[in-house]
Amino acid sequence: MRSVTLRPRNDGADKPSATIASVISACERLLNKGESFTTLSIEQLAKEAGIARATFYLHFRNKGEIVRHLMAQVGREVRHAAKAKLANLDQFGRAEFLSFMEDAVDIQYRHRAAMRATVELSAYDPGVAEIYRSFVDEVVHDFRRIIVKLEAAGGAHPDVRPEVADILSWATERSCAQMLRDEDTPERRQQLAELLTHVVWSAIARPAWEPGTRT
Repeated sequence: MRSVTLRPRNDGADKPSATIASVISACERLLNKGESFTTLSIEQLAKEAGIARATFYLHFRNKGEIVRHLMAQVGREVRHAAKAKLANLDQFGRAEFLSFMEDAVDIQYRHRAAMRATVELSAYDPGVAEIYRSFVDEVVHDFRRIIVKLEAAGGAHPDVRPEVADILSWATERSCAQMLRDEDTPERRQQLAELLTHVVWSAIARPAWEPGTRT
């Protein structure tokens, strides 16, 4: 098994200001109502956020920056879930990973309209494509970190390689993007989390491994 190493990462962007957070929330509300991000005007966004148009431009150069903040918010929530559920190496097994995946699926469901807009825009907007790629790269980093923790605990699959994290990250993101729908029930989201856990955990963890056991 090839050892997995991690690059340093700046976790990043600080939490947005109240005004930025208000615009982000306003944008998501409009998208959830069926508005297209492409046709959303600055006036609509400012009105929904309860701010002046001039105030919008004090915080954003253009609409594209909203996408950056939206994806940063989703990334923060996913990383928070990972730290909360997968931080303790001695108590980190399939059940804990499933709990994390349940949170990750719920996060992407809550932000599904923003995620869909980002994916659509990334097809023809290089700036948005870079933002989207950076988001998935953060997921790759998180999966690699999980593999490192499993290696340290003696629980990593004997055939796991660093590149597995890349494949699993894209598979997870694409599955959420394609399978999460507005009408989805908690039961359907639970099923998706269980299926993703089966795929990911089977690829990265030693069969039948449980926390506290070693080879």
